[in-house]
Amino acid sequence: LSTTMSGTFEELFTRAYGSADLTVTAAGGSGGFDQKAVEEVRSYEGVESAAPRYSLSSSLILDKVQKNGLPEVRSMRLFGVEPQSAKLATGFDLTDGHFPRSGNELTLDGGSAKNAGLGIGDRVTVGTPKGPKKLKLVGLLRIPGGSFGGLAFGMAPLPFAQNAFDKGRQISGIAVEAAEGVSVSDLKEKLDRELGEGLQAERSEKRTQEISGQLQGFKIALLFFAGTSLFVGAFLVFNALSMTILERTRELGMLRALGSTRAMIARSVIVEAMLLGVLGSLLGVLFGYGMARGLVYLFGRAFLFEITSLVLSPFALVSAIVVGIAVTVVAALYPAMKAGRVSPVEAMRARSTGDSGQSRGVSLLAPAFGLVLAGAGVPWIYYLARNLSANLGGLIYASGIAAIIAAFLGISLVIPVLVRPLAALFSPVLRLLFGVEGRMAAANATRNRGRTALTASALMVGISLVVAFSALGGSLLGSIRDYLDGSLGSDYVVQPTQQNSDDGFSATLPGKIGRVHGVEKTTSIVSTFRQDGEKVDAVFGVDQNYPEIFRVDYAAGGPGAFSKLKNGDAVIGKQLAKDRELGVGSRIEIPGPKGRKKYRVEGILKNDIVGGGMGIYLSQEILASDFNETQSEFLAIKARPGSDREALARRIDDVLEDYPQFTLYSNAEWKAQIESDFNRQYVFFYAIMGVSVAVSAFGVVNTLSMSVFERTREIGILRAVGTTRLQIGRLIIDEGIVISLIGCLIGVALGSLLGYLFVQGSGAGGFEIDFYYPKLPALAALLSGLFIGIFAGLLPARSAARKGIVEAVQYE
Repeated sequence: LSTTMSGTFEELFTRAYGSADLTVTAAGGSGGFDQKAVEEVRSYEGVESAAPRYSLSSSLILDKVQKNGLPEVRSMRLFGVEPQSAKLATGFDLTDGHFPRSGNELTLDGGSAKNAGLGIGDRVTVGTPKGPKKLKLVGLLRIPGGSFGGLAFGMAPLPFAQNAFDKGRQISGIAVEAAEGVSVSDLKEKLDRELGEGLQAERSEKRTQEISGQLQGFKIALLFFAGTSLFVGAFLVFNALSMTILERTRELGMLRALGSTRAMIARSVIVEAMLLGVLGSLLGVLFGYGMARGLVYLFGRAFLFEITSLVLSPFALVSAIVVGIAVTVVAALYPAMKAGRVSPVEAMRARSTGDSGQSRGVSLLAPAFGLVLAGAGVPWIYYLARNLSANLGGLIYASGIAAIIAAFLGISLVIPVLVRPLAALFSPVLRLLFGVEGRMAAANATRNRGRTALTASALMVGISLVVAFSALGGSLLGSIRDYLDGSLGSDYVVQPTQQNSDDGFSATLPGKIGRVHGVEKTTSIVSTFRQDGEKVDAVFGVDQNYPEIFRVDYAAGGPGAFSKLKNGDAVIGKQLAKDRELGVGSRIEIPGPKGRKKYRVEGILKNDIVGGGMGIYLSQEILASDFNETQSEFLAIKARPGSDREALARRIDDVLEDYPQFTLYSNAEWKAQIESDFNRQYVFFYAIMGVSVAVSAFGVVNTLSMSVFERTREIGILRAVGTTRLQIGRLIIDEGIVISLIGCLIGVALGSLLGYLFVQGSGAGGFEIDFYYPKLPALAALLSGLFIGIFAGLLPARSAARKGIVEAVQYE
C-alpha cells in the first residue's frame, strides 16, 4: 500500500513536470512569470530546446446531468503549450489526432475521453475562471498506467490558456533539454546564475523526490500501523508455541530421557517456528495483497482519488516475508528455551500450575521495568506534542513513534499486576449476569496472569489506537465546528463543485455576486505556496472585508493589522511567528517570480484556522503584483439583515449557472460537507486499525483453547458432579469476556491519554483545539470487548462442552 501511494503521486508529478532535463520555474516553485524568459533560455549555449507551458487546474463539464440537476464535473490538469514543443513540455505521447495548434482546440488523455464518451471532433466544455469555454477535441494522449486518480489531463494552445485563465503573457514553467554532451548540472548552474533571483532551474526528478519526501510521514504512519499488527501477531505466536509445548510436555520429557540435549530441544522448537513463519508469511503476503486492494479502494473513496493499479515491489514482497519469519523466530525464543528446560521428571507430572513459581522479587521486575518504559515514553510524547510544529524532522518523528511503542510495551509489562484487581472488579457483574459461571470465569482468568496479560495486551494496542485517533478526530472536528459557529460571519460560501479541486475564479465573480440584491458583502481568498529551501510557506491574499466576515483574534498586534495589508504589510500565524522567531515589526521574506520580497509583520493571529498556524496574509493586490496570483478558490457571502434567504440563494445560483464548476453552500450545508469529508477520510484509518483488533481476537481464541486444554481433567470433574455442557460452555465464554474486557478497559484508558497528547500536539500548530472526549468510540470499544469475548469463546467453549466425562477425568 505504501509503495502504491508513493509511486502513484511520484508518477503524477513526474508527468506534471514533463520529461525534460531541467525545469525553469518562478522562485518559490509556483506562480507565473513573464513569457519573454523562454527566448532568453533558448539563447543560452548548451540549451538544445526549451518548451513553455502553463499548468492550470481546470475541469471537464460534461453533458451528463446529476440528481441535483447540475452537470457532472471532473477535475482536469490543463497544460497551455506550443504545438511544436508540446511533447517536451508535458512528456505525453499522442495516440490519435494531433496536438492543439491554435484557437479553441483540446487534446485529452484517452482514458478520460473514453470515460466521458468523447471522441475526436466532439465539442468539449472546459471550466475556466471566466466561465465555461467550448473547445474542439483534436487529439488523444497516452497516459502511462491509464486513468490516474480520476484526474483528466489535457492540452490547449498557450494563448488560449493565458487568455481564458487571466494570465496575460505569463507561463508557469519552461521544460529545458540540454544539448548533447552538455552536463545537466553545469547547465543548471548557468541558468540559475543568468536568470536572476526571480527564476530557478531544477532537475525534473528533484520535484518528484520532494513529493516523495512530503509523503514520508504518511508512509511512516502506515508502517507504524503495520508494526502494531506485527506486535499483536508476535503475542499470538508466543501463545501458540507455549500451547504446543504444553501439549507436548510428555513427549519432550521422553526425548530428554532418551538423550536429547536442551539445545536440541530448543532448536527443534525454533525450526518449527521458522516453518510456521514461512507458511504464515506466504499466506500473509496473499492476504495482505487482497487487503491492500480493499484499502486502495477505501483510500479512493476517502480522499476522492482513484488509484487503478496496485504496486507490489520485489523489495516489499521480500521484506514482508523476512520480517514475518524474523518476528516469529524472536517470539519463539522464550518458549524454545522453556521447552529446553523441561526435565523428564517434570514431564511425568504434566500439570500446569498457573503462574510460575518465581520469587516475588523477580515477578515484580517486569512490571517495574514496564513503568520505567511507560514513564519515559509518555512524557516524551507530551513534550513533542507541545513543542513541535507539523514540520517534524525524520529522527524526531521516529522518536515520537518509538515513544508510543515504549508506552505500549511498558503498559503490557504492567498488565499482569492489574489482572487480579480488574478480574475482581468484573466478578460481581459477571456473577449477577451469568451466575456462578461468571464468578468462576473471573477466577480462572487470574490462574495464569502472564498469558491473560499477553492476550489483553494484544487487544489493548488496537483499542487504544482506535480511541486515540477518535479523540484526535473528534476534537479537531468539534473545534472546527465551534470556530465556524463563533467566527464565520457569512451566510453562504462558494467552492469548487469537484471536491479536492483547486479550480479558481477571477475577480469578476465576487463582483457579480456582490451586486446581487440581498448581498451585504463578500470576501474571497487567493492562495499560493512558496518554497524557500526546506521551508514551505502558505501565503493568502485577502480583501478588506476578510476581518469583517472572519473573526480575527490577535496574539500580538493591533486590531487594525489587516487594514494595513494594502501598504505591503503582513499578518502571520502564531506558530510561524514562533518557528521563525518573528514579532510585530519584524520582516518576513518570501521568494517569488520578481525576486525575494520583504513584508513588515503588523499582527500575529492567535487562532489561524485557514493557515493552520503557519499562514502569511497579504493583500490581494500585493499577491497579484509580487507573485502573479489572482484566482480565488473560496468566496464567503454575507446576506443583508432581513433578506429572504431562499430567494437570495436562487439569485446567486442564477449567477453560478455561468460557472458550473462552482457550487453554493449555506453555512449549515458547508459544515455538514466538512464533517462528511472528515468522517469519510477517517474510515480509511479505522479500517487499518481494525486489522490489529481483528488479529488480537484470534489471541483470545488461542488463550481460551490453551485454558481448555490445561483444565481438561478439571472440566471432566465438573461434568461428573453434575455441571451441564451448557454451563461448561458459558464458563469458557465468560472467561473470554473477562480477558477481552481487561484488554479493552486498559486500551480505552491508554487511548484516552494518547488522544489527549495528540490533541495537544495538533493545538501547538497555531489553531487552538479543545479536547473532546470520544464518549461513543470509548463505549463502543468496551462493548467490542464483550462481543469479542463471546465470539472468540464459541469454538473453545464447544470443544470444552463436548469432552467426555470418563476421558476427561482420566486425562494426564
